[in-house]
Amino acid sequence: MVGAFLSLRRVIPNQYPLTRNVKWYIADERRLGRLLDYAVIAPRLRCLYEWSADELDEPRLLGLIRDGSPIYAWPYEQRHVWRAQQLPFPGRLLERVTRIR
Repeated sequence: MVGAFLSLRRVIPNQYPLTRNVKWYIADERRLGRLLDYAVIAPRLRCLYEWSADELDEPRLLGLIRDGSPIYAWPYEQRHVWRAQQLPFPGRLLERVTRIR
């Protein structure tokens, strides 16, 4: 388990604004981080942004997401990076057991 948590340090870039191509960041991300992104977080992004906008009383946050895809780092046309082409079995299982009901 320690190794799994240590691998999460590679999920978030060290500096912003991002300077490299999106494919570089995706390739640099570790497996556990990618599973969490695609199976748990991505399906809930709209809800997360709505909740955050409400809690922070900052409706402009909703302008950072479109059709469930973040649009603050890359254009909407590159939204494919926020979707896994095919999740491995553990990812599909994780997505199913944490699905919004």
